[in-house]
Amino acid sequence: MNLAQGEGMQLSGKSAIVTGAGGGIGQAVAEAYGRAGASIIVNDISKEAAHETAMKVEAVGARAVVILGPVGDELVAQSLTEAAVSEFGHLDILVNTAGIVRDRMIHNMEFEELVDVLTVHLIGTWCNCRAALRHWRPLIKQEDAVLDPANARFRKIINVTSLSGLRGNAGQSNYAAAKAGIVGLTKTLAREAGPLRVNVNAIAPLARTAMTESNDYGLHLPPGPPREAFLKARLERSALRWIAEPDQVTGAFLFFASPASDYITGQVLNVDGGANI
Repeated sequence: MNLAQGEGMQLSGKSAIVTGAGGGIGQAVAEAYGRAGASIIVNDISKEAAHETAMKVEAVGARAVVILGPVGDELVAQSLTEAAVSEFGHLDILVNTAGIVRDRMIHNMEFEELVDVLTVHLIGTWCNCRAALRHWRPLIKQEDAVLDPANARFRKIINVTSLSGLRGNAGQSNYAAAKAGIVGLTKTLAREAGPLRVNVNAIAPLARTAMTESNDYGLHLPPGPPREAFLKARLERSALRWIAEPDQVTGAFLFFASPASDYITGQVLNVDGGANI
């Protein structure tokens, strides 16, 4: 059993929205949730990538429905919640993993690069949280009238922040601002949604993805010794001296989606091999 990948944590009968599920951590989370028994709304802007993820989810025996569109569009966010309810009958888990980078030092950064990053990360997370909570709120009030508190049902929101949002990073003023905003949003919604038994937590992961592997924080280093030195220094930031693959960080996402986290809310969990010690 691979506990790092969340094996043994079951989500049978649950349904989840995973944004940015066309690759990287989002794809790994969608597949892991499917393996744990959840039905998945797969969201991405790439039709090909989203359908690839859906096939991976279906290959492990779970249901997957693709909904394309940008997360920063409030109508798209609403459509994701509506799709979960219409396709699966209910929504239990929301995971906001969609992300982009537009790295430059601030004096070289265009205003549009700020807006693009804030729209995907912060506004997209906000829009999807609002859509889910608007759906859940009346349902929970109905449940309170008929359910014994001992049988209370918890819903889950899992947001994604980063080391840059927690401590800043040169060349990422847009990204760091967005990710720091997600921390504040997570803690605020944990307070707002706590009485509704909605756990709202965030994960700050470090994993090898197409986005992170191509990222040099706006330095635009060419292949060769300078870039190799940069990558070596990044690796050495980790206390464990290695950077995980996306499927090696999914255990944290499964934990926050499972009943094991029912008494945890408003927290940020670093899953980074000790890079933020």
